[in-house]
Amino acid sequence: MDQSAFLQSIRTALGKSGDSLAPDYAPLHVQADAQRQKAAAIEARVAGRRAELLSRLADVAARQGWHVYRAASDADAVAYLVRLAKEKGARNVVRSAHGVFRRLPLDAALAQEGVQVTEAAVGQTGSQEQLREVMANADMGITGVDYAVAETGSVVLAPRQGVSRLVSLLPPVHVAIVESEQVHESLDDVFALRRLAFLQGGGDMGSYLSFISGPSRTADIEQTIVVGVHGPVEVHLVVVG
Repeated sequence: MDQSAFLQSIRTALGKSGDSLAPDYAPLHVQADAQRQKAAAIEARVAGRRAELLSRLADVAARQGWHVYRAASDADAVAYLVRLAKEKGARNVVRSAHGVFRRLPLDAALAQEGVQVTEAAVGQTGSQEQLREVMANADMGITGVDYAVAETGSVVLAPRQGVSRLVSLLPPVHVAIVESEQVHESLDDVFALRRLAFLQGGGDMGSYLSFISGPSRTADIEQTIVVGVHGPVEVHLVVVG
């Protein structure tokens, strides 16, 4: 069977007529309009169930191995993080550049306790190699998140300047700060929102998404679960709101 006959057999099997090979995709602006409507429906549904989803996130995350703290306010969240740093004997902390840190006065609070805080951005510490060394030697990594998923107890980090997955992977303790409006019901909802971001952002989505669902685990050796081999031994989820 030659190529044209082969392609025609595929078109016939798919119920297509004619010999055009052009895909029947909708234009990007049409896709974006439809996706905006879908995202708006998701946001409206989540807004009506915020308290329920926050409780479900906390419950599922705890079962996944997160140490969950429900902070009543920004000040409560900062106080908890300072207590945690003291408890773990952390002297060097690396954090992401998520927007939550522009609101929480965490750097100043930790500095008062003698803890050095480094933002994970090239230029803050020199080269990429120097930044990686700082992250590898940190006692604790603290990140904001881009999304949290109630059904899986997961947080999601999207890469960009100042947001590196290494902040959540290299230090032995990782703390993720979740704001109430970042909690969504399901992975399907998160992927729908990411698709809209893709359509609106001209295709620049970064090279990965990090889904974190508790401490690192592996059973590569004799099918025995070992924690902390490929990432942090201990993970904390601070839910604000």
